[in-house]
Amino acid sequence: MGENQLGRIRAAMLSVLQVHGGHSVQRVAQRVRFATDVESLWYLRQDVMVALSAIDGEAAARRQMKAINSMFKGGLPGSMGPRAHQRFTH
Repeated sequence: MGENQLGRIRAAMLSVLQVHGGHSVQRVAQRVRFATDVESLWYLRQDVMVALSAIDGEAAARRQMKAINSMFKGGLPGSMGPRAHQRFTH
């Protein structure tokens, strides 16, 4: 994944965070700003999700993160991609 794609992912993550204030959101935004590679941003998705969930609720946070998650396609090692979750039925 090139620097251009890395920059687009970073900008998208910062965009969803910038509409919210607060110390915890700003801390996450700073970590996103200084992430040096796509793997770092991949792992920061959870922190962004938690910050958004605390403010807007989980459903809204998931909607906002869906587009960001799709930006990682093709840029991660195979073992780092999203996992298919299987539901257990009893």
